[in-house]
Amino acid sequence: MSGSVRLVLAVRLFLVVAGVAVLVQLLAFIGYTMRSARRIPRPGSDAVVVLGCRLKGGKAGRLLASRLDRGLAAYHAELAAGGDPIVVASGGQGHGAAIAEAEVMSDYLQAAGVPAGKIVRENKSRNTEENLRFTAAELDALLPADARITVVTSDFHVLRTAALARRLGVRAQVTGARTARRFIPKAYAREFAAVLVARRRGNLLAAGALVALSAAVALDSSLGRSGRRD
Repeated sequence: MSGSVRLVLAVRLFLVVAGVAVLVQLLAFIGYTMRSARRIPRPGSDAVVVLGCRLKGGKAGRLLASRLDRGLAAYHAELAAGGDPIVVASGGQGHGAAIAEAEVMSDYLQAAGVPAGKIVRENKSRNTEENLRFTAAELDALLPADARITVVTSDFHVLRTAALARRLGVRAQVTGARTARRFIPKAYAREFAAVLVARRRGNLLAAGALVALSAAVALDSSLGRSGRRD
């Protein structure tokens, strides 16, 4: 077998195995999102943190409204269980926006019956990592070190949010709000790509192993053919 044929064989094998590996990760991501991300959070939290997202015309769009409604449900569940949690509206001023997400979120929460004195506005964050870091700093001054936190985001965003929280040392359970059907393809595709990037070290190691395996299989096939007698 010529060197060019061996190379083609190795590339084909790599693409097939890599494609299967990505598909398995995608199915696991979707399965986790559909089942675990939407679980009702355990009661006993001292704070319910709602993560912001882009505003629509200076108001809460469907994605953000869904997160806020999920946060309200968690807040009322804590009240029903005898708790008295604070609610953190976490979101800064996006590019081109005239107002911080936290301000719009606070107005939404107050209109739904949450007392203004129970709402904390974290209005400086620009991404999920800053949401968590800046919120943790706010809560450090308000709650004891062993306080329990529920973080609310969209269902497709739970996996990466939970991973970031662990990396930052934020003790929190993360729950997800249901995503409107028309947003699902784009939102899930973007988030899955972000998850792959976040796990790039492991994926690069796996890719290296696949390259080595593909080359070994191609070489073994070549040796087998060269040594075969017809």
